[in-house]
Amino acid sequence: MALLLLVGGIGFFWAGVALRVARGRADTRWKLGLDAPVAEDLPTLVVVIPARDEARNIGACVAALRASDHPNLRIVVFDDGSTDGTADLARDAGATVVEGGGAELPPGWKGKPWALERARANLGEGDWLVFVDADVRVARGALSRLHTYAITGGVDLLSGFGRLEMASFWEYVVQPSVGGLILAGNDLAKMNDDANAEKAIANGQLILVRRSAYDAVGGHAAVKDDILDDIGMAKAFKAADFKVRCLMIRELFSCRMYTGFSELWHGWTKNLYPGMEFKTGVVVLVAVLVLVEFLSPYAITLYAALAGDTTLFAASLALLLLIHGVRAWMDRIFDQPLPYGLLQPLGATILLGLLFDSVRRTRAGTRTWKGRTY
Repeated sequence: MALLLLVGGIGFFWAGVALRVARGRADTRWKLGLDAPVAEDLPTLVVVIPARDEARNIGACVAALRASDHPNLRIVVFDDGSTDGTADLARDAGATVVEGGGAELPPGWKGKPWALERARANLGEGDWLVFVDADVRVARGALSRLHTYAITGGVDLLSGFGRLEMASFWEYVVQPSVGGLILAGNDLAKMNDDANAEKAIANGQLILVRRSAYDAVGGHAAVKDDILDDIGMAKAFKAADFKVRCLMIRELFSCRMYTGFSELWHGWTKNLYPGMEFKTGVVVLVAVLVLVEFLSPYAITLYAALAGDTTLFAASLALLLLIHGVRAWMDRIFDQPLPYGLLQPLGATILLGLLFDSVRRTRAGTRTWKGRTY
């Protein structure tokens, strides 16, 4: 009876997930696509790309930006001590390159904020900046629409979630689990509530800012020691009473974050624990949620089959059908291959490993990225 009640409770959880997805689909307030309007006479927009050993990405990133329909665009690549020819490739692609050298980080600084803070003095004129990661590919009409939205809406910091590109087996297995966790924990209606100063989010892959507001909060010096400088910047803007918006903008840009298991592991173990504000209790709560809601249904189904409990087996099998039905629906929404949804238990198990290794590495001071240990 206890297991039947547990199955019922998990079923309510997944029904709630389906309802939340449906509501999110119906709510268009926080979505921006290529059908959005474009203002006339858009002012200069300076694109800033911090790049450290990005030879495989920088050329395509700059090429996509140069194909933009924005009428007043300037592209600046800040080369942060690359040793793989990133700077030359960026120049060949048509960007202005500022070389930052390979000096050690100053005490108290993380790599990306330090790169962007040094770039700040080399940007020339322009009242608007957009920070773009080298692994981002913008659509031709993206920047003009984002810029228009910010200007007409009085937005000082604008960011959003683009399309997640994947190509390898482990990306398809792991990324939906981690991405689902991030989206589940960041309700855009709450994040975009101007009255809620504690809730703010931005996606560092692409952040557009009003330069006067950026300068007013102190630039990236405001988040110099924050491994999640994007969220830190959104909170800094909001705390200073500037208007912050984070949208679903999947038509406007794509990003392939990691290319294999090693990059996935190092990238997410760097970010997950800081993303939970270094609260071990939150990590434990999320781990319990993953164990109960994502993994236990398979164990219950197996137990019921081995024990010959037909009632429990039928109920747990129906629950699995519900779970995979919701997963398939979400994969269709996000244009992901449906067969990988069958590997959701593997993705959830790896997510648990990422969570606890993120805590371990953070406490031990062994989080590494781009040749630096944080």
